[in-house]
This record gives sequence, C-alpha cells and structure tokens, in this order.
Amino acid sequence: MFFRPEFAAYRDRIMEKGAKWIGFYTDPAYDESNPDQPYGAPAMYVRKKFSLHKSVQKAEISCTALGVYKLFVNGQEIRSFLEPGFTDYRKRVYEQTYDVTSVLVGGKNAFGACVGDGWYTGNIAMVRRQRFGRYPLKFRACLRLVYRDGSEETVCTDASWEGFTGGLRENDILNGECRDFRLPHAEIFTDAYAEAPAPVQEFAVDVPVFAECCERVELCERLAPSFLRQSARGALIDFGQNFAGVVRLCLRGGRGTRVRVRHGEMLDADGSLYVANLRSARCTDTLILSGGTDEYLPSFTYHGFRYVQIEAEGDVELQSVAAYAVHNRLRGTGSFSCSDALVNRIYSNTLWSMRSNFVSIPTDCPQRDERLGWMADAHLFARSAMYMADCKKFYRRFLLDVSDATGEDGVPDTAPYVNFFGKNNAGWADGAVILPYLHYRMYGDQSIIAENLPLMERHIRAYMATADGGIRCKSAYGDWLSLGEETPEDYFSTAYYYYSLTLYLELLGVLGKTDAAVERERGVVYAAFRERFLAESGRTACDTQTSYVLGYAFGLLTADEAAANLRRKIEENGMKLATGFNGGKFLMPVLSDLKMDDVAYALLLNEDYPGWGYSIANGATTIWERWNSYTEQDGFGDAGMNSFNHYVFGSVVEWMYRYMLGIREDEAGFTKVCVAPHFDPLGRIRSASGSYETKLGAVKVSWESENAGYTVRVECPECIPLRFDFGDGEVLSHCCKRGEHVFRIGCGRPAEKPQPRVAAVQAL
Repeated sequence: MFFRPEFAAYRDRIMEKGAKWIGFYTDPAYDESNPDQPYGAPAMYVRKKFSLHKSVQKAEISCTALGVYKLFVNGQEIRSFLEPGFTDYRKRVYEQTYDVTSVLVGGKNAFGACVGDGWYTGNIAMVRRQRFGRYPLKFRACLRLVYRDGSEETVCTDASWEGFTGGLRENDILNGECRDFRLPHAEIFTDAYAEAPAPVQEFAVDVPVFAECCERVELCERLAPSFLRQSARGALIDFGQNFAGVVRLCLRGGRGTRVRVRHGEMLDADGSLYVANLRSARCTDTLILSGGTDEYLPSFTYHGFRYVQIEAEGDVELQSVAAYAVHNRLRGTGSFSCSDALVNRIYSNTLWSMRSNFVSIPTDCPQRDERLGWMADAHLFARSAMYMADCKKFYRRFLLDVSDATGEDGVPDTAPYVNFFGKNNAGWADGAVILPYLHYRMYGDQSIIAENLPLMERHIRAYMATADGGIRCKSAYGDWLSLGEETPEDYFSTAYYYYSLTLYLELLGVLGKTDAAVERERGVVYAAFRERFLAESGRTACDTQTSYVLGYAFGLLTADEAAANLRRKIEENGMKLATGFNGGKFLMPVLSDLKMDDVAYALLLNEDYPGWGYSIANGATTIWERWNSYTEQDGFGDAGMNSFNHYVFGSVVEWMYRYMLGIREDEAGFTKVCVAPHFDPLGRIRSASGSYETKLGAVKVSWESENAGYTVRVECPECIPLRFDFGDGEVLSHCCKRGEHVFRIGCGRPAEKPQPRVAAVQAL
C-alpha cells in the first residue's frame, strides 16, 4: 500500500516534530577505515514496545532508513524489499507507508526494524564501501494510530527505543548475507523478547525525506528448481531462467552446520558453477543452522543467477527450494508474439533482462560488482521498456537521481552518482534530454519537461562549453562494444551533440519556449559536422555502420546518403551487424525507415554470430552484454566485463512494436496513433500480433500473410484517432465494424514456404 495524499500534512508534522533518526553501533570495534572489506558490522535491530487499550480503526507506519530496512510488527515481517531504495543518501531518501492495522493486538505490542548496510555504507560496484555514509546505520519511523472513538496517537522513533543485534551477522548487496539461526531475528520484535538492550542515540540528519513516488521492489515471479546434482551435503540447481532474485530455502541439519549458497549465471564446460564474471562480488549467502528446521529468505541482498550451488559442512536435509525474481512491480502494458520462435524468444529474453535490471533504478547488470544506473543503458532501452510496462513513475524517479547527480560540469555517466567515472560524455550524458523526450512522447505529460528543464539546461550548457566550432570530442566510451569498427570519438560526440540540441529545442517548443543561442549553435554543429565528416560521395570519413545509422537517425545525413552506404557496409560484413550499444539501438528503425526491411529481418532472424539469435542458440534466456559473451569457438568472453543479463541489445523490442506491429504515437501520449506495420519481404515471418495499452485504452494489431498479401486487423478505442500507413502496399479492401478495422493489403506474393527454423530454435 502506497502513502495516501490525504495523510501528507499529518505525516510531515509528526515526522518533523516527533520522529527522530535513531541508531547505534552494533560492533564498536568494527574498523571502517578500510573500505575494501567485503562485509560491515552486524545488522542493527531497533524496537519499541507499546500497549493498546482501545479499539483501533486504522494503523499506519511511515518509515525510512539510512541503510535498508525490514519492518516487523509483533514478530511478523511486513513485506518489503531493499527499501528505501538506491538514492544518493546525501541528496534524498524515500519514505514508505504500510497499513499494519491487521497485525496489532489488544494489550502489549512491539514493532521496529532490522536495518542493513544497503547502498548507504555497503559495497557499491567496484568502488567499494562508504560511498554515501558511515556507521551507525539510522532508522526513522512513526506509527499513527486512529482509534474508533476518533482519538489519535503516535509512536515515533526517539532515544527511548531499544537496540539489539541478532541473527543477521553479515549483509551486503553484492556479496550476500550470513544468517546465524542460533540467534534471534523476528522474535526480537515481540513483547516477549526480554534480552538486555543496547541504548540507541538520536541523530540530526540533514537529508530531505520524500514520500515514495514509484512502484516498489518486490518478490515477484516464483521459479521452481531442477536438480542437476544432489547429495547429503548439497546440490546444484538449475532454475531454468537467468534472473535477478533470491532463493528461499527450508532445510534441517546439525546445530552449527554451515551451509553456503552460491549463485551463478552459467556452468563451466565441466559442469561446475561459472563465477569468473562476477569479479569481486561473492554472490554467496551463508547459513549457520539451529539444529531444527530453518527457513531462509535473504533480507538485504539479491543476486543475478540461473544456477545455485548449495554446499554444507555436514549432512543436511533440503526440505524445499524455490526462487523469486526481484524487481519493481510495474504493470505490464505491452504484448507481442509472432510466427517465429526465435523472435518470440528475443522478446522473452528482453523482458527478463528488463525485470532483472529494474531494481530501484535501471541498472546495467544484476550479478557482478557493478549494478549501476549507467545513463546510456537507461536511455537506449527506455522506449522498449515503456512499451512493455508502465514506466512513467519509474523513469520520473530516476530522472530525480540524474538531477541530484548533475552539476555545471555536466551529467555523470551513472546515477545515483558514486563519485566515480566521468561526466559530460557523449552518448551517456545525452540521457538527460533523451529520457524526458521519450517519456513525453510515450506518456504525453508535459510536466516531465518542466520538471527536468534545469537538468536539460545544465546538460546543454556543459556541452556548449566543451565544443569547438560545433565539434565535440568527448566520449569515453563511443559506440560501446561495437565489433571490428570504431566510430571516431569526434564523429560520435558531435552527432550526439546535434541530437541533444534538436531534442532540447523540440521540448522547449512544447512549453512555448525557445532558446536563440541553442538555435544558432545547432546550425553551427550541422554545418561543421557535414564539412568535417562527409566526403563528396556521401560516405562518412570513418565509413562505419554506426556512422550511417546515427547520422541518419539524428538528422545529419540524408536518406540517399545513408541508405546506399549502410546497405553496402552490412553486405561487406556478410549481412552481419557490427554496431555496439548506441548504433544497435537505432540500427533496425533506421533500416526500416530507409526501406530496407529485407536487411532488418535478415539481421533479426540470423542465428550465427553476431546477432540476437546466436545467444539463443547457445542457451540464452536473457540478453547478453556482448555479442560474443560466449562463442562456440572461444568459449566465455573476457571475464572482466561479461554479463549474461544486460538489457541494452534488447532495444530491438522497440522496433518490434513500432515497425513489426506498427504501433506508434502520431501525437505525444498516443492521443493519436499511427498504425504502420512492416512485413517480412521474404515471408519468413508469416504473422504477428500484439498490443500496447495507452492511457486511453489498448491498441491491438495483428497481421498474417494470405495468398498474395496480408490481412491486418486493428482494434482501438474510438476516442483515439487513427492513421494508417502501409508503405508501398496496396489497400485492396477495408472494413470497420464495432471498432475493429480489417484491411486486405496487396504486397506481392511472399515466399511460398519459408525454410523451417533449426530444431534448437523450434523447441524454444
């Protein structure tokens, strides 16, 4: 349950005047001077006892932490995960509100929280501990009681609370947890628990606290295990799907027996767990058994994995095992399927990679010591994500993190900013304009522009300050992970510079504003780009696939200049792509816009290296970071950076919706819709169907090949004006009945019968 606006004024008053930040040192001897330690001090348990002598009508707890917390009332865990989430704790923290009416009892009660390191003082990426704060961890809460007689009461955090340590001995988001079942945990939060407490302190904390504004991270899809190996002392388990999540275990063994639960995405050639790509992240949970039946579900960590290896020091009985995917629970808004199993698997893999990396912020990967909000990853994938799920609140909140991280020197490579990596890098910093632009186009809410105008202005001014005669030369990454072709830094940076200026001016126009200096600079950049990077033949000086893709997508090359050269480059490469993160996002839309659907479909359906199908032929259930994360010839790619769950190349899903199905916004927010499907010219894909739920209702499109053409069906709410565009196809007939449009399109005869897909793909 989210916080309701009608309680806002009351909540602000009690939190400012009543609730204090509290905490204590759970291990005064712990040495924080070394930030390279894998774990910190034991988790902090803070508790308050109180009594109820009147009938309660409503009870709500509002709380937050510097750290991450689990809330308990009368020994019962109030379900949440990794709250208050990943933010720059120096700039903002979010507060959650829970309805706890049903778990209170007449007479004696107790409530409180177990607080772990989280992103506040735990390990973050490769930059280690203490990025945002130091011990002690801190907690703030207020219980509001509304009695049936109309009176009210509050119980808030202050120095009267009690502190404890318990069974959670170690916790780290990257490295995992150690839980000692011989020590108390949930029972601490009961009136009956009477061990001597530690005193807690009140702290003055100068950080703004905001009400939660986004769907929460939750335990979502449940995955069942398949045992690859099992013995009295452990097991190797395959959950059949790479994902971000946790494992729930119920097991029994001798008192003090240590059980190690290790997580990995792949198996080595010898069948052992592959963990080299995790780098320093241990991704291991350790259990110390009580001697009875112990049930374990991690509290303050999550892992990216498909396989789990359980190893015990003594015999254990594994009574039950299940896994749960962890992600922000966003409402699905899109659906897609087609006649080709490979393409359906690409879509499914992308959806799972999105789930895996939407954990509080849009991360790059869920497994290794990184899990950061890389700006390029976020904006390159955003439109695909917005088709598949309602991301309106999610990206709006992330843009607050970007704003918090951005100064006059420009937009950082990652947000929240962890005082590492660079700023003002082309293809990354541009997310400050691209994300608000895509958000506005998909959802039609102009307030996203106004909210982010200061952010966009800082970004544009930082770009202008580092340009020379319209040319920029600052990109630490370029077309990340391209293959065999390097698009030069100055070409790449200047192209993105022009694109940012263009989108910024368009968004200003939506608000009825303009910027003459930016208008002039845009003209300067265009002229400088064409003079510096184009030959008379229309070729770019660097002559890479990405140079033509970005040049055309950003409005710097004409269709004639881009089309012939892009086709040539792909043909010279054996009809294979060579684009990286940035070029790959725009590749398929540009091909279709340039009337090269034959090439687009060939790349989509390719099962050889490199391409989407190659990973699937090698068992991928998510999108890989690299085209060559694994190859049959060379095995695993460079373990220094090799994620098997990285959504960026899944940006092809945007093309599936906008071109294959043809569902596009003619006006921002889909208040007017264009339906413009692009069929497979060779007839290998013989049908496709899907939908996108706009704020005015669902737009559904399906098509299938029949005889010498196609039948297209479109369903759309009558309140949404429609425009149809079938390209060179001839409309043979059109009828509309009860809101459903049916077209017969003549497109020339598709292939009589497509060649069957290989067996491995057919079986998916």
